[in-house]
This record gives sequence, C-alpha cells and structure tokens, in this order.
Amino acid sequence: MMKPLIVLVSGAPGSGKSTLAGKLAEQMRLVHIPRDEVLRAIEFTKGERIERGVLGIETYFQLLTYMVEADISVVTDGTIYKDLSEDDIKTRLTSIAHVVNVHTHAEGVNERFREREKKRGSDDWVEGHMARLREIYPLTAHPLDLGVTLIEVDATHEYVPSLNDVVAAIKRDYEAYRASEEKKHEATN
Repeated sequence: MMKPLIVLVSGAPGSGKSTLAGKLAEQMRLVHIPRDEVLRAIEFTKGERIERGVLGIETYFQLLTYMVEADISVVTDGTIYKDLSEDDIKTRLTSIAHVVNVHTHAEGVNERFREREKKRGSDDWVEGHMARLREIYPLTAHPLDLGVTLIEVDATHEYVPSLNDVVAAIKRDYEAYRASEEKKHEATN
C-alpha cells in the first residue's frame, strides 16, 4: 500500500521553519498544516490560551492522521523536542505516511523569533517567553533521530541548499519510496 507523504519541517523557534514549510507546500502543491496555527485555532475556538502540551499536540496528530488517511500528502511544521517528540513521530506518523524531515537552522533564532512576534503584536507575551526559548534551544536546535530521510537547511539569509534543491531531494526520496513499494507489491503478486 502506497503511503502519502508527510514533509515534517522542524527546527528551533525562529529558525524559519514555517516560512520554508509554506514555500515547500506551495511549490509541491501540497496542503500546509502549521502546528502553531492549529494550536491558535483551538485557542480561538475555546476563547482562551490552552496548555499546548497534551491537548494541542493530540489534536495536531489527529489532524495529520485524518489527512493522511484520506490519502492527502502534507507539509507540516513545528518545533519538535529531543527526548519528547521522537516516539510520537516514529510510532504515529511513520506507520501511516512516508515521512521526510526537513530541519532548519539559522543564526540569531531568538532575535528572529522576538521580531516576528512583535510584528504580530505579541510584545508582552514574547518578552516573558524569551527565557523559555533559551532553555528549550538545546532540545530543538539539532535534528532528531527519527529514522527517516533528513534534509538540513540553513535559513539564515537564503536557503542553503536552495528551495528548488530541497524540493528535488524530497521528490527523489518519495519516488524511491514509491518504486520500492511497487517492487514489494509485484513480488507478492
């Protein structure tokens, strides 16, 4: 059975993952599901800030599962944490989809995050949140061992490798997966 593709864009807050994910989704003509936007939508519905842990993450995984079970390939982005996120991704996502992890790096991620949130009008919240960002940086800055194809991208000034090269690498990986699945299917028939 051919599994849909999930392009999981990860990286520290402020590393450019949402911007890159949006561009990948547009260029590849896939649905983009930004985890932060899912969490903000839950907060909108509830009329209050939510604990982004269990409730937000569970809803996010349910949404991804729903999309993939409907044979819809997606690009998603979110901060994933060392020693916390690996099991969910390995057991929940790779069992239902072919996952490619695109991990972003950038210089000055905390300042980039601060500036982005200030543009959104979140001045009060962001200043109180900066200490937490510095605390979680070591858990989010480096790619996790997810047992999937990994593409690392420096998003400091321009994408290195380029956006076109990243798209080509994802497509090559997915085509190789599809060819492998077709061979397995032929061998069993």
